[in-house]
Amino acid sequence: MPTLTETAVTARKVIKYSIIGIIGISILVPAFNAFQSYWEKTHPAPPPGPTVAFGQIPAIIFPQSQAQGQYQFQLQTIEGVLPSMPTQAKVYFVFTVGPKFFDEEKTREKALLLGFPNEITRDPYYRYTFRNPQNNAILKLDMLNENFEVRYPFEADPFFAGLASPTPQQALNEIKNFLSRGNSWPNDLDEEKTKNFFLKYNQERRELTLVPSLSEAEVVKVNLFRADLEGLPILPPNPQDSNISFFVAQKEGKPTIIAGKYIHFPIHQEQVATYPLKNSTLAWEELKAGKAYVGNLGSNTPDKPIIIRRIYLAYFDPSLPQNFLQPIFVFEGDNDFIAYLPAIESSWIKETASTGE
Repeated sequence: MPTLTETAVTARKVIKYSIIGIIGISILVPAFNAFQSYWEKTHPAPPPGPTVAFGQIPAIIFPQSQAQGQYQFQLQTIEGVLPSMPTQAKVYFVFTVGPKFFDEEKTREKALLLGFPNEITRDPYYRYTFRNPQNNAILKLDMLNENFEVRYPFEADPFFAGLASPTPQQALNEIKNFLSRGNSWPNDLDEEKTKNFFLKYNQERRELTLVPSLSEAEVVKVNLFRADLEGLPILPPNPQDSNISFFVAQKEGKPTIIAGKYIHFPIHQEQVATYPLKNSTLAWEELKAGKAYVGNLGSNTPDKPIIIRRIYLAYFDPSLPQNFLQPIFVFEGDNDFIAYLPAIESSWIKETASTGE
């Protein structure tokens, strides 16, 4: 049986080593947690493989490319090399028909809300034409998806010639009022992305021409763009001519729309799948091989190489009905050059689509 002295010695040792253990744990646990956090940041777990839940999907239908013939390209990015790209991206289902498609009465109601009460014709593709009797402006409205074009015959009556244009903000407010009357202002636009162009009416050529500043302008063209999705921009066929764009002039001291188009297919963000992407090396080779769609050639010519300054991923916002919002490689270059290339691996694309509008 241990004596009291032996018990006291043992108790002191237990207390001593317990304190050492507590101190050790208090040091080691935070250190381990910090090391684990560092390791996870520097060695992230690979993302799950692409779901490809839609199976093979149709190829993107691009409009007619602005570039005809073979062009050469030189890579001169800030990094000096091709960028590293993600290995997969999301694909979204897109509604190509509206909730009231094939509803003729709803189509007429929408035209009336937009200020066009007089129905003129209907073509075989379910596009209705309406007229505003007060100014003879024409509205062409698609019954299937409620997209439309509007145009005032300003060549016959350029009432705005010689008048100062409205400011970009005044023009934007007029567009908002116009679209809101027809319940057509989309909730996925990013007003900070708005691009404005200033124009003047050329009497001899009977057309609008670009001018460098608002002070010289008679008309403002307002290009509206969708907000980014998953950190990627959503780009129309030509970023200088967005799918929702309007020309606004001044009449009797008030902004008035003289032309415009509204093309907007809602994105169903809950119906989504992930797909594998081409790498940037393959995308670059396909660009050089002439497989890209050129949205804006700018002032580039075939006799000189086009300098590519930036390459990134985006989504293509089509001007024609297509069932999927797909990622693209974007090539930006000197002299306002921009080209798009489908980003999804070719094995997941149905080769059934054609190019051209």
